[in-house]
Amino acid sequence: MNKKLQKVLEEIEKTETKITQWQEHLKMLLIQKKQLEDTEILKSIRSMHLESRELLQVLEKLQKGEFQFTGNNYENPRKSDFSEKEETKEEINRESEI
Repeated sequence: MNKKLQKVLEEIEKTETKITQWQEHLKMLLIQKKQLEDTEILKSIRSMHLESRELLQVLEKLQKGEFQFTGNNYENPRKSDFSEKEETKEEINRESEI
């Protein structure tokens, strides 16, 4: 077989192998990205310190698209549902610091 052709065929094989390896690498990176995003979502939800029923309400509204995210903040169309409990928790925290 022609040496040039043989060399090109070998280069093609090497390139295909590298492409396969990079595709696997990309696949693993995408999995890792999703896991890290999921971890951030969990941290964000947990940082809200909601009781079980409140948590279910928030998750339900998120799934229905009733929460509107703006930057790092969110706007709850029914903010009054949670604001009283948040104020109470803040007052308790302030009192416990005194």
